[in-house]
Parts: sequence; structure tokens; C-alpha cells
Amino acid sequence: MTSTGDEQPDVKQNPLDKRTGTLGLQKYTLEEVKIKDVALRLVAVHQMEMREAHLVLTGQRIWPAAKVLALYLVENPDILQSAGSVLELGAGPGLPGLVAAKLAPQPDRVVLTDNKDLVLDLLDKNIVKNFDNGDPMADKPRCCHLEWGKGVTDFRDQYGGFDVILASDVIYHRPDIPLLLQTARDLLNDKPSSVLLLSYNDRAKIFQQTVKETAQECGLEWTDIPFRELLPNFSQLVHPDEVRHLHLMVFMKGVS
Repeated sequence: MTSTGDEQPDVKQNPLDKRTGTLGLQKYTLEEVKIKDVALRLVAVHQMEMREAHLVLTGQRIWPAAKVLALYLVENPDILQSAGSVLELGAGPGLPGLVAAKLAPQPDRVVLTDNKDLVLDLLDKNIVKNFDNGDPMADKPRCCHLEWGKGVTDFRDQYGGFDVILASDVIYHRPDIPLLLQTARDLLNDKPSSVLLLSYNDRAKIFQQTVKETAQECGLEWTDIPFRELLPNFSQLVHPDEVRHLHLMVFMKGVS
């Protein structure tokens, strides 16, 4: 990643807001993130000291799991070329979803979601920086609010189902796992080719079994993707130590 230099992201700051996320607003920088031939200009917290981590929303940072998922999409563009619609859950700055929009035949059929207003503002800025090109009518992805397990039926009524759903580094608490997977299942189209691609870092090594058991309960079949063998260049994007406990998985609806 390289800094764009003198260009500064136009980010509003609220000095009265002392809650988590305020420091993230102050730490935003605009940098280029390149995933092979796909280059994006992303506003996000690109650099941060560990002692500041509790003051920054997870959705304000670009995580290693997002880079690995984005690389998998770039290396397997057929997944998106055949998809009529794409959804990202817990998108944060939107790296995988924006890469998907660059590769998809219809960028306006890509929807990026989060449940935090600060993060949705960030997503909107990153969409504009990568898709407007001076043309307000240009095809571009959309961002909107979605909280897992709440209003999912209404969301599907408004946006339809999705052929590809993306999620990266969105598992931090065990109770979130059934909400994530059930929401994904409810929003997946019934096509045999419809998939959920999930990339997550199981830092405490306690979630993998829960993910698989919950998937089975939700009626999802899964396969582990051996990304270290399939993506030998991943170490050019992330340090191997950062993804020591990373899992890349594909889920599909089970046969009824």
C-alpha cells in the first residue's frame, strides 16, 4: 500500500463524540490498496498503535482476512462473472466488496452493508472514490444498513436475494455466529451456484467448530479452501503470522 501524498480524505469529525470510533475518524488516511491488477483508493485506518485499538471500530480498519478474501476473488473471477448479485456483510471499509464490484459485470448489483453509521459513511466515501469518475450516473455499488438477524425479510424484499455473499473477519463473539450464518442463508439465492465466502481469523482458536456446527444447523454445507496452497502470493499482501489462524470457507445451501 502506498500513500497518495497530499490528498486528504474529506472526513467529518465530531469533537463532541467521545465514543469508540472517534479516534478512527482522526486516523483515517487515503491510500492505494492493490490486489494484483485491481487497484482501489481506500479511506480507512491503515496505521494504528495497539494501545489505540479499543478506540477504533473494527469496521474502520482493513484486516488481513479481507485482503485474503479479495485476493481469492481476483484469482477466481468466474465466481463474480456468473453472479447476478453480490452482498458483503459487515463490510467495514469495503475491500472485498469493492473488489467484487470491479470484477462483476454489473457493479450496481453489488450491495455493501454494515450496522454502524460511522462505517456506512466510510463505505459511501470509498464507493465514491472508486466508482464515480466524475459521472454521478455511473454504475456503482450501493451501501446500506443491515444488522444480522433483524429485518432480514424486509431487506430481501427491498434488495432481493444474492448469488454471492462475502464476509471477512466479522466473527469476534460466539453469539454472532448463528446470526451471521442464518442471515447469509436467508439472503442466499436458491441457485446451486450461490455461495457464501467467509474469511475469518480464529485468533483464540475457539470458533472453528462452532462455525461448522452452526452451519449444519442452518442448513448450510461448507468446504474449507486451502488458501495457502491456492494463493501462493498471499504473503505479498499480509505477513504469514497475521493469518496463522485464518480460515477461508465456502458455504452453500444444503439439499432439502
